[in-house]
Amino acid sequence: MAKLVDVAGKEAIIGQSVGYWLADADFVSTSELEVKAHGRIGFLRDWPSVYTTSKALKSLIGKKGKCAGKRVGVVGEPSPEEVAQVKGLTFHRLHSFSNAELVESKTGFQIVRGWAVFEHLDLATSAAFVAERYWWNTLPDGKWVDFTPRPDGLPELLLSEAAGDASKQRSTLTEADFVMAAYLFKQRFSLTLARAAQPQPALAAQPPASETKAKETPTRTSAPAAESPAPAAAAAAPAGSLRELTKRVSAGDIEAVRELETKITGNEEQCIQVAGDGIIAPLVKMLGESTKQEDALKLLLLVTDAGVGQKNVDVASNLISAGVVDPLVKLLSSDSTNLKELAPAVLGNLAHESPANQDKVAKMDVFRPLIDLLSAEIGPAQEAAYAIWNLTVGHEENSAKVVRLGAVPKLAELLKSPSDVAQENAAGALMHVTMSAEARAAIVQADAIPRLCELLKPSYEPEVSSQAAGALLNLASDCPEYAKLIIKGGAVGPLVNLVKDGPDLAREYAAGALMNLLRNEMEVADQAAKAGAIPALASLLSRPTGHSEALGALANLASGSSERQVSIYKAQVTRKSVSLLADPDLDIRRSAVALIMNLSPQAKIKERIVEAGALKPLTLVLKDEDDIIRERAAGAFANLFNDHSANVHAGFTQAPEMIPALVEIIQVPTHSEDAKRQAAHALAMLAAEDGPCDAVWSAGAGAPMLAMLKDQVAEAALGIMNLSWRWPEVKQELAKGGAVEYLTKMLKSNDIMAKEYAAGALMNMTAGSMENAEKAVGVVTLLVNMLKAEAVQAAEWSAGALANITRMGAEPQKEAISAGAATALAALLPKVTSNGKTLLVLAFTSLAEHQAAAVQKALSGNKERSRLRDFRDSGNEELQDYTNTLVEKIGGGFTL
Repeated sequence: MAKLVDVAGKEAIIGQSVGYWLADADFVSTSELEVKAHGRIGFLRDWPSVYTTSKALKSLIGKKGKCAGKRVGVVGEPSPEEVAQVKGLTFHRLHSFSNAELVESKTGFQIVRGWAVFEHLDLATSAAFVAERYWWNTLPDGKWVDFTPRPDGLPELLLSEAAGDASKQRSTLTEADFVMAAYLFKQRFSLTLARAAQPQPALAAQPPASETKAKETPTRTSAPAAESPAPAAAAAAPAGSLRELTKRVSAGDIEAVRELETKITGNEEQCIQVAGDGIIAPLVKMLGESTKQEDALKLLLLVTDAGVGQKNVDVASNLISAGVVDPLVKLLSSDSTNLKELAPAVLGNLAHESPANQDKVAKMDVFRPLIDLLSAEIGPAQEAAYAIWNLTVGHEENSAKVVRLGAVPKLAELLKSPSDVAQENAAGALMHVTMSAEARAAIVQADAIPRLCELLKPSYEPEVSSQAAGALLNLASDCPEYAKLIIKGGAVGPLVNLVKDGPDLAREYAAGALMNLLRNEMEVADQAAKAGAIPALASLLSRPTGHSEALGALANLASGSSERQVSIYKAQVTRKSVSLLADPDLDIRRSAVALIMNLSPQAKIKERIVEAGALKPLTLVLKDEDDIIRERAAGAFANLFNDHSANVHAGFTQAPEMIPALVEIIQVPTHSEDAKRQAAHALAMLAAEDGPCDAVWSAGAGAPMLAMLKDQVAEAALGIMNLSWRWPEVKQELAKGGAVEYLTKMLKSNDIMAKEYAAGALMNMTAGSMENAEKAVGVVTLLVNMLKAEAVQAAEWSAGALANITRMGAEPQKEAISAGAATALAALLPKVTSNGKTLLVLAFTSLAEHQAAAVQKALSGNKERSRLRDFRDSGNEELQDYTNTLVEKIGGGFTL
């Protein structure tokens, strides 16, 4: 005998199992025959000529047909090479929908939704045809492939890709669905379909909504009935019979309760209907009668399951108003295992996705008995975990209560249960109590992290791995200590695999966990990249959920690694990231702008980002209400403009409004220091170019830059440097605002970058200004010390500043020579950049005015003179003139 299976490959149970079940609505016959009247069907006898000659076939799959197709093809059985690509996967008869989904999830071969077309073989040739709703896959080269097992004698199928909607929704197996499947098994495969033994009533109520640390994401681990209409074959019970039953229930008839449960099982719409027909109060009353409690609870579970599935909160709210919570809480301490299993399942449903109902249930002293049940038999324990899960989703107060009452060690122990339902519910509950430091510490103390890491492996149910990933996501959020424990537990590889192959919720949570684990962890980022995280995360951007988590993980992978930045760019995420800057979801915008910021240090990538149209959207998010987004947008501009003149001019041309937006960030005191630093850096890069420089000054950047400089912010010194080079009046105004004094103070700091920018700013502030140079004579020795810096640019800018300041006379020149300026400058000659050559020569020339002998001594070596000859003969007329002037200034017979 054959077995009917659900989407997970388990034996299907009527009223319990969820799957894609074929119904009359999935077949369209040109003779308008019902499925059981189809008779023999098979491949088209007059193919291929029938395709162009038959009006009946055209009426079925032609452009205007009942099952209009856009592409038709004959697909044979898979080749050995194709079969090898799905090695290890199991495919089931009559399950083309779930078979195609399985192939896509494991291989990435996209699903093709459409129809399998057969001919009515009992009728005249080409007289009539039937289309069956059917899914298959397409290989990367476009070839169609179908892995669903076929009847013997049907080596080829005619498949028609739907021009319209050929979608199919999952639903709970009904009696009518089973009868249809039994008929098809017999008719096509000559197999009798075994009916699965009916288990105890479903006590594992639907899992609660789940949230990540950053946002609430209501998701159920099993497909909710709300997403699928009642199957066409499951006809509604006559209204009269339902009304009669509800009347009898209202009268306290326990037999009517049992009959009603049987009648409405599998039809959530009817469950919702009867919940509003006056049965709630009688059922609540029955909970206090020992002979009726269990049957009443079964019906309440059925009705509240439907409320969860249909997202109808009124069902739960009406039950709470009818006083159902108090008797349910009392039943948690019952001597009956069944009652202790049913009661928490109903309580969990009452709290599902309703903060108001969470509060109402929590006020009834429900937590202590629920936590006690966590140590009971597996049935009550897993349902208690389910109730705790639903009561704590997004509710910090309830989460804190659960932790204080000692739930965490018991939930951690429940993770070890062999029951996948218990594992899932315990992990889900732990995920949502991790919002406090106390809870996280308790989870670590209970040694739950290794078990949560273990549950990520493919040997566990996908729903279990999803919730384990969610718990690890929250544990690692803003907690490097716990992140290291998770990494030590071996979570990175399994998390990457979940992103690749898991269900949507698992992909989302796993990406979020990776995002948190990768933060500032270069070795872990390398490990994840080698495991294939980058293409897996990039592919998540084409799925309906998980965008913020994927973008965030990619942003952390991009941080600090040129190699990974290039790999991420090659994964073709740039344009998608730019488009998501305008997404209404706050977390998606945050992650998108973070990724763009972290990709843009790369010279080639920053060009591609600008080409992808990022400048306008980035300008818009500079004005976002969210501080983090504004900060990251400013950082993106800073990186895009850094050392890239073309991008600066593109930004100034395409989005000039960014300049006042950046100035506003450095003006407003409430903005974070990091936001101001990034904005100041971006403005500094703009000020390095002619047209943008004037715009930055005109937008009022001077005063806030000076205020930041007074606070010794390094990026402000860079801004002052680039603002002061162009116009003497700007330089004068900055000097009046105290720029020189603030810069000399910055030179005395321990911040290497700040000292470098300060040297550059002093170089420009003192150029052509004796007054400013005189103010800066006190930093000569500091500048000489910076000539020995490892950063060549810092040394060059210090040389430029010395060139201007030592012109003030003999004393600063003497101080510079005493501090070793001549030999330090000579040591720079071999490594100076093209931009720094003139600065070195000018510094030597200024020193030679009163210290010619010391300069000559420093330049007397063959290597030094050879290098100066290169300067003179470089073809740069300005450098040539300056070099000749230096030789003349040294005098004393010095030649090159």
